[in-house]
Amino acid sequence: MSRTDRLPILAVALPVLAVVLTLLAGCAGAPAPRPRTADVPAPQVALSNVLAAVAQAPAIRALPADLTPALATAAADLGFDNEKCETGPKADRIEPCVFGDRASATDVVVYGDSHAGMWLPALSEIASRRHWRLQLFGKPGCPVPAITFWNQQEGRPFTECDRFRSFVASRLASVRPELVIVANASFSQKRGRGVMITPGEWRSGLAATLRTLRRSATEVVVLGDIPVLDQSAPECLSVHNSDISPCATTRTAATARVWNAADASAARETGAGYVSVLPWLCTRVCTPVIGNVTVYRNRFHLTGTYARMMNGVLEEALLEHFPQDAIP
Repeated sequence: MSRTDRLPILAVALPVLAVVLTLLAGCAGAPAPRPRTADVPAPQVALSNVLAAVAQAPAIRALPADLTPALATAAADLGFDNEKCETGPKADRIEPCVFGDRASATDVVVYGDSHAGMWLPALSEIASRRHWRLQLFGKPGCPVPAITFWNQQEGRPFTECDRFRSFVASRLASVRPELVIVANASFSQKRGRGVMITPGEWRSGLAATLRTLRRSATEVVVLGDIPVLDQSAPECLSVHNSDISPCATTRTAATARVWNAADASAARETGAGYVSVLPWLCTRVCTPVIGNVTVYRNRFHLTGTYARMMNGVLEEALLEHFPQDAIP
């Protein structure tokens, strides 16, 4: 397969990607620098190009020489300042970072755990383009369903998460945003030591939170979860650089680890919108490389680079639930 054939998504994107990332430089063995997001707008890649690139991805064998981000920086490619903009483990409130048009009267909120921040590179592009005032309420390890989650690092109930959920509900009741976008990781969530949360519990808890959000927001949209790979992408790709096919995961296995059906059901039950992101990532398999872009920074988070490249398709999907004439 020629380079042109395998890069339908990046034919317009590479000039931008060249300035989006600060690639690895310096001595071998030195710590990899954190990729830096530039102010240059990302291109709006058409859905047809995204789907074509996803369809061609399983045929890629050797690791592309111009892989972006490079494996050395992929794990740190978040695309935003998470230390500043995400709520810390012990904190139960935050003054949210604001993106897009800070003076806009159109308030949009992205709310969730680390997956809320994961989509921020795309959402900040959309906010700038559409003149939204975008705020991030994100707390890693703290999904939005009204469930007391288990703090798996400290082996105790994650009560800070419960308090954060109450804080966000109170803040949004005051802000009354036009749109709230919810994004969560449902993979391997627990409510006690060794006690997994069931899809039914997840659906019920999410529905309760969505009802609360809908009392404050004009529209609420749930982003479906991304598939979970068998192996962390950077580690697997570094071992299998001459044949990356062992780093792919079947769609069946990757999607069985997340509860998109429960997400969609909760959205329908409460009148919220729902966006499936699976077509942007998988055909019969989910691959860690699409075109020449590293898609995943571990097993269950997208790189900031790939998320940012999805700004066009994400905007199109969101506007199905939040059309332009919904903006006052």
